[in-house]
Amino acid sequence: EDPERQGLLYLGTENAVYFSLNDGKSWLPLRNNLPPAPVRWLTIQEHFGDLVLSTYGRGFWILDDLSPLRQLNASVLKTECYLFKPRPAYRFQRGEGYSLGQHGGYFQDPPRGAALNYFLKKPAEGEVKISILDAEQALVKSITGSKKAGINRIFWDLRHQDSPEVELRTPPLGHPGTAYGPESIRYNKKGWRKLFVEGSGPDGPMAVPGIYTVIVEVGGEQYEQKLEVLKDPKSPATEEDIQEQIGLALKIQGKVTALVKMGNSIEWVRKQIYDLQDHLLANNFQKEVVEASKALDRKFIEVEKKLFILRTTGASENLLRFPQQLYSHFKMLGYYVTMGDARPTRSKYEVFEELSQRLQQYQQAYQTLVNIDLKAFNTKLGEKGIFALNAPKR
Repeated sequence: EDPERQGLLYLGTENAVYFSLNDGKSWLPLRNNLPPAPVRWLTIQEHFGDLVLSTYGRGFWILDDLSPLRQLNASVLKTECYLFKPRPAYRFQRGEGYSLGQHGGYFQDPPRGAALNYFLKKPAEGEVKISILDAEQALVKSITGSKKAGINRIFWDLRHQDSPEVELRTPPLGHPGTAYGPESIRYNKKGWRKLFVEGSGPDGPMAVPGIYTVIVEVGGEQYEQKLEVLKDPKSPATEEDIQEQIGLALKIQGKVTALVKMGNSIEWVRKQIYDLQDHLLANNFQKEVVEASKALDRKFIEVEKKLFILRTTGASENLLRFPQQLYSHFKMLGYYVTMGDARPTRSKYEVFEELSQRLQQYQQAYQTLVNIDLKAFNTKLGEKGIFALNAPKR
């Protein structure tokens, strides 16, 4: 019997496991990914609410987080959608999965973070949107959930939303044929390629301990529950230390976002320049306009190459041949700031200020190019009866 809900029973048999919500009057299978195997014993880890089975010849099988079954009842099954109250989530900083090496054993941990469970009476017709808000009701992260009928589970990794990706729309400098190179460095179907660079992992820092609001939106209706995020009890840092740490990490992320938007905008301008050149060469060649476009491209390159390494092709040695630029410096600083739970040192703040000043200089140079140089070039295009170029705010 479940230690928290009277009448909720679990039953192991020779080839499966079952559960009952009505003290054994009726039973339902509880298979998920459990292979057919004799269930020799079962128990419940009471602190986390996990069901643990020992299966003869198969090892152990664990059903993480029984909270949906504990809250499931007839009224829930009658609703179109129901968001179960999530169990508290710990800010554990650990890897996923573990191998026993030469013995051949292996198990897979559940995804890290908070398990969010919701019930759908029937498959959702539109998108299932899950939003996590902080104590000030500011959006922390948005997730797209499953549309399937029944109990669905999705994990929030306890991180803030990542910054946008760098979208390179022009060939690497010195490598104009890269678009036709190995599969790993071709442009994707959206017309851009990824930046190969150090420190390119997720930059959304972990959320601080506290109470968060989970909202599931489906069919124009919203369903809300509170979620408590707990500090790792073995962490030596105080909650104030973590607040200070994540505060700096979010500032770094803000700079990364601003940098990426500027870089992506430059890529769009340069892509338009190259398309214009192709158009002029294929139709009515105007040398004066082509030369002016090349000069403008060089000016934008001078700014962009201070943000990213523009010569990388994906080859492993590229990151050794060329020095890292501002994007990588911000990303690596964010990585070091969020290693473990610790209040940032003074040197990290100093590096942040130095990098921020450099970004501000590059932003001013970019604005000058857009407001003066690009505007003058568009005037020239207008005189020739050619559509103007634009710098999207991405």
